[in-house]
Amino acid sequence: MRKTALPLRPPAGSSSLGRQVLLEWRIMTFFLILLTILLIQFKDVLRLSQVDNTFYDFYMKLALPVSAPDPNIALVVIDDGSLQQLGYWPWRRAEHSHLLEHLDQAKAVGFDILFQDHNPAYPQDDLTFANAIQKHGRVVLPTIVRLNGSTSSVDQPVAPLADSAAELGFINIYPDPDGSVRRIILTASDGEKTYSHLIPAMLQAGGETKIANKLLSTTPSEYMINFSGPPDHYPTYPYSAIANGLVPPEEFKDRYVLVGAWSSGLGDYYPTPRSWEDRTSMAGVEILANALSNARTNNWIKPLPTWLVITLNIIPIYLVCLILIRFSPRKAFLTTTALWLCLVGLDWALLQFLEFWLPISSSLVVMMLAYPAWHWRSQETVLRHINHELSVLSAQDSALRLALEAKAPTETLPARLSFLHRGIELLREAQQRREQTLRFISHDMRAPQNSILALVSLQRSGEQALDETQLLSKIESYASNTLELVNNFMDLARAEAMEIEFHDVNLGDVMADVYDDAWSRAKTKHIDVELHIPDEQLYVHGNATMLRRTFSNLVDNAIKYSSINTTVHCTLTHEDNYAVVSIKDQGWGIPDHLQPTIFQAFNRAHSTAEDAPIGSGIGLAFVQTVVQRHRGYITLESEEGKGSTFTVKLPISEETEEETVE
Repeated sequence: MRKTALPLRPPAGSSSLGRQVLLEWRIMTFFLILLTILLIQFKDVLRLSQVDNTFYDFYMKLALPVSAPDPNIALVVIDDGSLQQLGYWPWRRAEHSHLLEHLDQAKAVGFDILFQDHNPAYPQDDLTFANAIQKHGRVVLPTIVRLNGSTSSVDQPVAPLADSAAELGFINIYPDPDGSVRRIILTASDGEKTYSHLIPAMLQAGGETKIANKLLSTTPSEYMINFSGPPDHYPTYPYSAIANGLVPPEEFKDRYVLVGAWSSGLGDYYPTPRSWEDRTSMAGVEILANALSNARTNNWIKPLPTWLVITLNIIPIYLVCLILIRFSPRKAFLTTTALWLCLVGLDWALLQFLEFWLPISSSLVVMMLAYPAWHWRSQETVLRHINHELSVLSAQDSALRLALEAKAPTETLPARLSFLHRGIELLREAQQRREQTLRFISHDMRAPQNSILALVSLQRSGEQALDETQLLSKIESYASNTLELVNNFMDLARAEAMEIEFHDVNLGDVMADVYDDAWSRAKTKHIDVELHIPDEQLYVHGNATMLRRTFSNLVDNAIKYSSINTTVHCTLTHEDNYAVVSIKDQGWGIPDHLQPTIFQAFNRAHSTAEDAPIGSGIGLAFVQTVVQRHRGYITLESEEGKGSTFTVKLPISEETEEETVE
């Protein structure tokens, strides 16, 4: 016959769990999105900006082949060869006037050299240089702007030079906290006065005023430099070669010329994203060349506005949350990892092809937190729900409650999972008991009733009719068997379900009552029952009626399954903190393969034997249930054909301990 397993949980419970998990998912999604927004807003405080800078530099390392330097920009550098030819630094300013004579066709000339002090040895050089600047008409000289809150100071060139220059512009470079230069600020203000950088000043001097005005009017004025290549990417012209006329003036026609230091130990050098691979630094004048090229072509790296950064960081977080609730843990982990890598790849592509910079450190951090956070919360929700369901079932099924009381869940996940598995096992056992109960009612309890009905039918038909005495005797026998089955079944049900009142019980008196009840039955089969009770009184905290019925069942079984002229030994002893009752017979014994299930309801060891006593298979299940409810345990030692020994250990009560002390 095919068996159909009943579901352990009704559909309503699954729906309730689904709602709880969905609510937990919504709460977690909300907090992860909120956390992402907070990380973006406070990324500088939390040092996430450094993580973004690391990714930015990494993307630059993986950049496509470098682009050609801007041909409209030329670098005139004070290199080591120029220092050897023209002498030690600083040079006479008359040398710079000679340089300008060879750069007269340049669109604009910008100096990355400060001229703040007069040279007392050559006082006429300042005037000579100023005349050359004025004659050229498109020379931009540098300044240094020092901001201190609402006040500012400017280090300017000496008066003749500043008055002759076409434009002045500061050359301050502000590295990031890690010392690398990624951005340039084109305007500085103390709240009252605004200062222009050298870059827009050169564009003004070169006639590109529209571009310059746009740069100066844009807020904020911080721009991310799109470096065209690594350090030394721009071609350079030695200062001495130009001053000596070795390079034709036509070489610089309509080009922006930046003059700056390139020699080791002279000038300023900074690491940049493009110099990250070989750890070399870029000269300040080359940084200005890259920035000037970006300004002319509007080829900056463009940071996205904050609202768009938040939106684009939230989208992958929401996708991860959807993945976590829809996929299995393994698929969710793999998909989340793939999404994490895809986000990094898309961020790189956005920077390389569209020149937009999207800081994604906040979403990357939250994505890494989402997987463990979700599985922590989802497991807590599921386990909490299972514990609640088990508590509800325990309230309805006292046997299940008692079985779980000794295995209450702790705060650790393995212990709670063990508790859950134990609960499922007990539920399955309860389901199996229900199936056995149905079989018991449908077969064992119906069989005597069917026999009675068959006797009545035969008696009415007149065929093979029995005399009244035989008829009543058989009906009485069948009715007695039915009543015994019902009583045993009800005793087991009460033992499992009812609330038991416990009192201090003298176990010796209980065993004496059991002995008195069993004596007459034993004599009928010519079996001796011996009772051994110690002189001391042993008390247990229990129910006298149930304990009496328990030991009576054990003694009755010993009598039923013992041959004539044998002995049943009943012994009560004291061992540690337990009262030990041993029932030993010399009967049939129990086969080894049946001993593990002998205490389960409706299981009998000799049910197929021809001369087996009538029984329901409930007695030993009742015994074990009562012993467990008294917080004791029962063991069996048996050998087929030689007999069985049932040993029950019950914790002694405080009254026994007090008497022992006295």
